[in-house]
Amino acid sequence: MISILKSDVELANITTIKLGGTAKYFAQFNNVYELRQLLQFAKKENLKIQIVGGGSNIIFPDEGFKGLVLKNHIKELNYAVNDHDVFLKAGGGNNWDELVSFCVNEGVQGIECLSGIPGSVGATPIQNVGAYGQEVSDTIVHVQALRLEDLAIVNFNRDECGFGYRTSIFKREQKDKYIITEVTFMLKLNKEPELKYTELKNEVEKNSDYINYSNQDKLKFVRDIVISIRKRKSMVIDANDKNSVSCGSFFMNPVLNEEEYKKFEENLFHFPIKPKVFQSAEGYKIPAAWLIENSGFHKGMNKNGAAISENHSLALVNRACTTEQLLELAAEIKNKVKHLFGINLTMEPVVVNN
Repeated sequence: MISILKSDVELANITTIKLGGTAKYFAQFNNVYELRQLLQFAKKENLKIQIVGGGSNIIFPDEGFKGLVLKNHIKELNYAVNDHDVFLKAGGGNNWDELVSFCVNEGVQGIECLSGIPGSVGATPIQNVGAYGQEVSDTIVHVQALRLEDLAIVNFNRDECGFGYRTSIFKREQKDKYIITEVTFMLKLNKEPELKYTELKNEVEKNSDYINYSNQDKLKFVRDIVISIRKRKSMVIDANDKNSVSCGSFFMNPVLNEEEYKKFEENLFHFPIKPKVFQSAEGYKIPAAWLIENSGFHKGMNKNGAAISENHSLALVNRACTTEQLLELAAEIKNKVKHLFGINLTMEPVVVNN
């Protein structure tokens, strides 16, 4: 048996929401060679596989996983500078926030607003991770992945990734067909942050000295502000914060077309506080948190140990519940929002089945 292979591993210990039974097999791979070995073993033993990065966006069943769980630990990191362009190549197993911190400390702009997001680099292209006015698709130029069908390495440019709001081909038509091994970003050297998100911009502008900071110090300051905002919402993993025992945002903000939005608007006269709607080329983005709160689910609500965060209604947290109980609460929320607003909420985390 492969030396890096372990058996009967507690899945709650490798996920941020701390749920799930045991994995029949678990292995952490450090390079493509090890990954291929493990996949060949899984094929020989007729095992289902499940990839994990930082464990922050995945929920395993209570009965565990009868296959092979693979954790990406490819840590290569290098970059090249061409004038003011920085081409940063990062292995998929790198910790995402550590990469953001590295860039900020090097004076490299482009992903600073994505500070504090848990998970791995390899997971970011899959759902086109975004926050506070930035998305990884803004800066990704190249994704390298191993194709499960024949274990070949395949390269994708940005257009081939099919990025959209919290989605990509790796989440849609190519779902479960590739394991991302490396991501290349094109970032900017010595450029000040672009503050596109109102909440973040307002927080930054409270500091009257900000305008006089060097570009690198502005990047550091923006990173600090983003992390402070996320901490207030318990969206930074913290062993001392019971509200961070979660998957982060559990539901995506729904995007409505023109016709759907008009129907939604017709119902709003019932509600004294209206949602802040963001209009983009994709449509009208409705805050899922507003929908949840106005469907009768309040912060801190607890049902059988499955709870809504006390600090952010988008996060479902584990207060000594089971996976089944958490998913029951999620289904209840989805059904109520659908009944009241005619809107389908989409869950962000991957729910693993045997």
